[in-house]
Amino acid sequence: MWAISQRPLDWWTRRALVGLACGLSVALSACSNAGPAADPGEEKGETRPPAGVAGADGDEEAAPAGPLGPRVAKASKVEHPAGVAWVFDGDPSAPKKVEISEAEAQGYTVIDLSNSWVPYIFSEKTVGGDDEAANDYRKMYIGLANNRIDADGERLRGHEKNFLELYGIPPTLEVIHDEWRTAVDEIQPCLDAAGFDPAVFKRFSGVIAYRSSSKGKKDERKAAWLRKSLITKMKKARLDTKDLEAAKDDPRTAKAYASWRELQDQIDVIDHAQRRFRCEKLFNTNSGEGKFKPGVFDNATTHALANFEKQHAVMGWGHFTNDNLPVLGRSQIESVYDRLERVITERVAAGAGILEDGSAADWRGDFRWTDADGVEHPLPDLITEFTAATMTSLGLEDPEKAGKQLAVLSDLQPDGFESLLVAVRLPALPAYYSDDMDFEVIITRGDVWYDFPYAADGRKLAQPRKARPKFTLYTNYRDQKIPLVHWPTTIGSWRLEMFEGAEHYKYKNSDVGDRVWKDIVAGPTWIPPASTPPRELLKRKWKDGGVKLMVNYDEMGPGYASAYGLVAAYHIREIKDEEGTVVKEIDNQIRTHGSVDYMSINRRFSHGCHRLYNMSAVRLFSFILMHREFNREGQMPLGFGRNFNHEDQEYTIKLATRGYRYRLNEPIPVSVTKGRIQGKRKAPIEGYVPKPVIEEEGDTEGGDAEGGDDAGAEPVQSGE
Repeated sequence: MWAISQRPLDWWTRRALVGLACGLSVALSACSNAGPAADPGEEKGETRPPAGVAGADGDEEAAPAGPLGPRVAKASKVEHPAGVAWVFDGDPSAPKKVEISEAEAQGYTVIDLSNSWVPYIFSEKTVGGDDEAANDYRKMYIGLANNRIDADGERLRGHEKNFLELYGIPPTLEVIHDEWRTAVDEIQPCLDAAGFDPAVFKRFSGVIAYRSSSKGKKDERKAAWLRKSLITKMKKARLDTKDLEAAKDDPRTAKAYASWRELQDQIDVIDHAQRRFRCEKLFNTNSGEGKFKPGVFDNATTHALANFEKQHAVMGWGHFTNDNLPVLGRSQIESVYDRLERVITERVAAGAGILEDGSAADWRGDFRWTDADGVEHPLPDLITEFTAATMTSLGLEDPEKAGKQLAVLSDLQPDGFESLLVAVRLPALPAYYSDDMDFEVIITRGDVWYDFPYAADGRKLAQPRKARPKFTLYTNYRDQKIPLVHWPTTIGSWRLEMFEGAEHYKYKNSDVGDRVWKDIVAGPTWIPPASTPPRELLKRKWKDGGVKLMVNYDEMGPGYASAYGLVAAYHIREIKDEEGTVVKEIDNQIRTHGSVDYMSINRRFSHGCHRLYNMSAVRLFSFILMHREFNREGQMPLGFGRNFNHEDQEYTIKLATRGYRYRLNEPIPVSVTKGRIQGKRKAPIEGYVPKPVIEEEGDTEGGDAEGGDDAGAEPVQSGE
C-alpha cells in the first residue's frame, strides 16, 4: 500500500483490494490442514526459529465470532476531548453521532481522523491509567503534520509544505482536503495551460541520472541534430515529414528514428516533469515555480524531483527511474487519492492496533498458525485488509467518490477535521492478539565482509552480498513462533572518521548474540562527541533574507531527521549469574531505530545500528507499546550544553532531553545472528585504516565502504 508495507502495490491492485472489502463481514477464514513447511526462501546459514503447531487442548477462549473489531484494551479504547465518534455502518453519507464508549461497546473500532492525532509513541497517557506525562515532541509532530511549521518550529512560508510521510509524519486529512481542492481548482488548469502530457512518462523506461546542466544542453543540441537528420532521410524516402512516427517502421528511416526518439523521450520526460513541478510549486524558490531550462536536467530540477518523490512516498535518489515515472504520469486526483489512502492506513493501523503488512506472508508464504480450536490460518495482511474495509465504510473506495466524501467528513464536526473521530466495523483480530503479547525479535545479518573494501592503489574491491540483513518480529502463541513482519534493515560497515588530524576508515560492527529491549525511547536525542568536526554540527538555512549557519539540531534531535529517527529501542546485553539473575547490563550503543536516510536501508549498511524506515519504526514501536505492559517514565532530562567555534564564530549546543522513555515490564529478547562471513577475515579490523586515494566516492555497491550520502547519518554516541 505504501513504502511502509515493504512491497508497494500499484494503483489498480489497491483498487481491487478495496473492492474486496465489501465482503469482509466474517472473521479470518480457516485454511488447509497442511502443517507448517520449511521456508524455501530462508537465507542459508542463518538461524531458523522453530515453527511448532499447538495442540487444541488449551484453555484459551476462542476469538469472538463475527466482525467485532479489535478487542484489545489499549488498541480499541479511546480517550479524546471530542467525546463522540461518527459511526459509519451503511450509507456513508448518513453517519450517526455516538459517544465513544457506546460505539466501542457495540463492536465498532474508533479511528482518530483529527488534526491532533499522533502515533502511540507520542501519547501522553495510557487509556484507563493515571500515568499522564507530557511528551515534548507531540506538539511539534502535530504542527508538522498540519503544515503549520518546519523542522525548526518556524512557520512555513507561502507555498511551502512538509512532505514527511517517508519520515514517519503523514499529513492530516485537512491537509489532504486542501490539496484535493488545489489540485482541481489550480494545478490541473495550470497543467492544461502548460500543455502537460502524462503519456510521455509511458514512452520512456529506464534511468535518467542527474549529471549537469551542461550535459543536458548537449543532449538538447544532439536531439535537434538527430531530428534534422531524420527529416532529411524521410524526405529522401518521400515520407510525410509532418508525421515523424511514419519513419518508425520504414526500413530506410527506422534506425535514424530510433536514435532520435530515444534521446527525445528523455528530454520530454524532463520537460513535462518540469511543467508539473512548476504547477505544483515544488521548486526550492520563494514562489516554488523555479528557474530552469525546459528539458534540461539541471540542479533545480533534481531538487524539485526529490520533493516530488517525498510528497508521493517514492524512495529515490532524485533521478528519473521506473519507480517515479508512473507516479509522474498519474492524474492530480489519483495522486492526491493515493496520499489520502496512505493517511487512512496510518490512522487505521493506530486505531486497530495492528502491524501485519503482508511482508511476513511474502517471506513465509506456506506458513500456517493454529488457533486454540486447531484451525489453521495463513499469515495475514491486516494493514491492507483493514484499510480497504475502512475506505469502503467511509465512502472513500475510489477517487470519484472520495472528493465529495471528504467534504462530507469535513462538515460533520463544527471545527471540521480538528476533532473528527469515526467508528467502523472491522474484521476480528487473529487469536494471538492480546494486551500483553509475547514478542521476540531476530535480526539476520546476511552476508558479512570484514575485509577492507579497497586495494592499496584505491581500487574498490568486489564484496557481493546475496543474503541481505532482515528484521523479523515474532509473537509466541501456543508454542508457535508466528512472524508478524519481515523487513529490510542494516548492519555495521565502514565509516569515515577523523583520527590524528586525517580521515581514516573504521569498521563499526553490529553486536552479535542475544540482547534484550528494555527501553523504547520516542524522540531520542544524539549527543555529539567532542571529536565531532565543528562543520558537522552546523547547517545552512534561509533566514531573515539570507542563508545563515546555525546549530544542526536536525541530526541531534529530537526530531524525524535525528540520528536515531523518531524512535529507538536500546540493545542491552545482560550478564547473568549461575541462578539466572541479571548481575550486569552492557550497552554498546547499538539500537534498532528509525532513520531519515531511507536510502541507506536499501544499501543495507549503517554504523552498527539496525535501521528501519522511520514510518516502519513508528508503527512497530507503537504496536509493541499497545500490546505490551510498560511503565511510562516520560521525558528524560538531560541539560547538555557545549560551546564550539567554527570560522571564528562561536555557537552553543543545548539539549534538554534524551527523549521520552517507556520501560517495558518484561524485556523483549532480541537475537542478532552471526551471518555468513565472506572473505579472508573472520573478525573486524580493529582500529583505524588510512583512507586510500580514491577518485570517486559515494555509494559502494561493490566495495561497501560507507561514506558520501550516508556519512555522519548515525554518529556513535558517547554519552548514552
